[in-house]
Amino acid sequence: MQKTQGVVLTALMASLALSFSMLKLELPYPVLPYLKFDLAEIPVTILYFLAGLRWGLAAETLHLLGLLARGAEPVGALLKYSAVISMLIGARLFRKIMKSITLEFAGGAVTRIFAMSFANWAYFTFLFPNFLDYAVKMAGGVYLLYVYTAVFNLIHTLVSMGISWLVFKEIKIRLRVPA
Repeated sequence: MQKTQGVVLTALMASLALSFSMLKLELPYPVLPYLKFDLAEIPVTILYFLAGLRWGLAAETLHLLGLLARGAEPVGALLKYSAVISMLIGARLFRKIMKSITLEFAGGAVTRIFAMSFANWAYFTFLFPNFLDYAVKMAGGVYLLYVYTAVFNLIHTLVSMGISWLVFKEIKIRLRVPA
């Protein structure tokens, strides 16, 4: 992909992701309602499939900066950023090992689950320890809290990457984009 095309697609997908965030296109996770299935990562993931890791990371960074510029809560925005970039990096690392979309999805899920489990531990241990009691009460125990969070991240990865992959395949067919 030419640099100009990458820049244009990155700006387009980052602005689409920010628009999705502003429109609150999200659904709460029923088990832990403070976690949200956020559709804003779909444009970034489509870009990852279309143009590669570098452009996907750039779009998610622009999305983060846009959220912060609009006055989003910084910790939440950074957690969202961490979830998406860990998913994209993991997907790319596993894709390098073997060119398999299944392995790519698995890599995205595994790295996102580990990254966000660590981030949740840091969040509840250092930043907001008083919130841990509330979260544990909702989950039914501290271990269940981390299990439910891992399941959330697995589902979110599969939905985001699955939808993005299907859209990418259609774009590839219709516009004859090289793989």
